[in-house]
Amino acid sequence: MLDQTQAKLSFRTTLSLLLAAVFWPVVAIFIASLLAMLNVKNLSLILILMIVIWLALFVWLFIQCWKLAPEAGTTPWATLWIFLPFFGIFIVSMLILEPIKYLADNKPADKQLPTTWKLIKETWKFYTENFKASVKISLLFLYTYIVVGAIMAVVAYFKPLWVNTFPLILIIPLGIMSAWITLKLLHQTAAQESGQVLEPLKNSGRKLLSFIWIFIEMMVFSAGPLILVNAIFSLTFVMIVGWSAFFKDATEIVRTLSLGASAVTMLLAIFVWGVLIIASVAWLIYKSAVWNSFTMPVFILQDKKSLAALKESDRLAKSRWWGLYWKNFMSGMVFGGYSMLISLGMSVAALILTTIFQALNMGYIFTEFMGQALNGVVQMIIMPLLIVFTVKLYRVFLKTAG
Repeated sequence: MLDQTQAKLSFRTTLSLLLAAVFWPVVAIFIASLLAMLNVKNLSLILILMIVIWLALFVWLFIQCWKLAPEAGTTPWATLWIFLPFFGIFIVSMLILEPIKYLADNKPADKQLPTTWKLIKETWKFYTENFKASVKISLLFLYTYIVVGAIMAVVAYFKPLWVNTFPLILIIPLGIMSAWITLKLLHQTAAQESGQVLEPLKNSGRKLLSFIWIFIEMMVFSAGPLILVNAIFSLTFVMIVGWSAFFKDATEIVRTLSLGASAVTMLLAIFVWGVLIIASVAWLIYKSAVWNSFTMPVFILQDKKSLAALKESDRLAKSRWWGLYWKNFMSGMVFGGYSMLISLGMSVAALILTTIFQALNMGYIFTEFMGQALNGVVQMIIMPLLIVFTVKLYRVFLKTAG
């Protein structure tokens, strides 16, 4: 068993190898392009050398992960995931690097988060054992989307003038209905997960309105800076263009000076806009990861409303944002694969049925209906899984919060 010092060294070494193996092709392309511009001879030999170095890095990384796997509590064969394009690196990091990182941190048991893979396995086990109970509520997703599909099919058949804008009209009622079902599903899942007796969700209508208001606040506070930056830049652009147009009939000297000043101002505005865009996008990602993970459980289980729910979510994620983002990212990959399999099976069935209805000259109508019905099936199956993970994630962050 590795001690804390050994775990830190192993983690840093393995992470460095992983990053070097991932980014080496980019570095190699840059170096090769530079050498080609300088007309360096024997460029092909240099490229071969770079490929050999890249393969050596991967072999070294593979050996390092194979050796560390038992220390991380997993089989060395899990290292083979590294050969899966793109996703393999993340899976190996989840199964091997993350446990070593926690071992290196050596936090007290009441402050240590479970590994992502353990959380995913617990989520899957709970999901499969309680699926029949969960589907009684998530079945409402299917009913909702069937109604939406039927309405859209009727509209597609009669083709009124506003047919193209009709999907936009349905977004609000569909969103409200989905939010209400999700709240009920989370309420039931939380009771089952804690072993408590399920009680009716009190004042569900009022809670739904409160949550919609919280959702609006989440959108304003997380995406607001990005929208504001774009609005200010658009206004600045219009003002600069207008300033240039104002001087178009002036003397040549004044016109040249004004256009030059406008160009400098434009370049400066673009630079400032780029910096602010990066900052506002980072803020959006940060706040979305926190609030999308915890706001609903805090709202339902702690009965905190409005800004109090957002502040409590921030408290739970304080100084642990990367761990939260990582767990959400990896669970999204794993559960996303499961969702893709379901969608693929549904798509094959839909293709067969659509072909039959096309023979009856009703294919376009059936496609509208079937597309929404398939969305309902996927939501019905996947949402309980995502809610279980959300509840478990909230509980472990609450338990280990400072």
